[in-house]
Amino acid sequence: MWTYITDLLRLSLRAPGDAAARLLVTFPGAAATWQALALVTCISVVLTALLQGAMPMVAASPDMGFGLTPFAYAGLLGVSLVLLAGGVTATGRLLGGEGRFAPALALVVWLEVLAMALRLVQGVLILVLPPLAGLVGLAGLVWLFWCLVRFIQTLHGFGGPGRSIVVLVLAFIAIGTGLALVLALTGLTVQGGFTNV
Repeated sequence: MWTYITDLLRLSLRAPGDAAARLLVTFPGAAATWQALALVTCISVVLTALLQGAMPMVAASPDMGFGLTPFAYAGLLGVSLVLLAGGVTATGRLLGGEGRFAPALALVVWLEVLAMALRLVQGVLILVLPPLAGLVGLAGLVWLFWCLVRFIQTLHGFGGPGRSIVVLVLAFIAIGTGLALVLALTGLTVQGGFTNV
């Protein structure tokens, strides 16, 4: 399993589309994908907490976002990943794609693994070489965006990245609307944490 993950990481760096194709060929099924989602969500929360603990000046910043408890953050992250998978599936099919939700969720879960690897590298650089951390973070965001575009292209069988970018834009609009609804229903605010505590 570890060899598979490291090989997929290296392939994602070189050729995200090929990595997506390999992941879809070895797709473990819907049940295993949901389990992977839960596992990756938990690991992401723990990694974020560890990085913030190692960098108190960052953790104490008032601009760090939601100010949620770890359980609330895990729930919001999980919902966001599911919404992203649903968004790219629905909008892609509207534009003639052939992707399905479960494989899309597997690709989104893998994208979160890549994002965790990037956060880990950036966290280490902040401690040892701060000026380089920002550049790596910016380059990493561009890389993650390109990975997602290529993942969508492979998922839906598009001939090029153009429709994938359109799918991504439409999906982000839908996700933003969905998250706003979730925040409204659960009583969360962006900077104030829980409103009803």
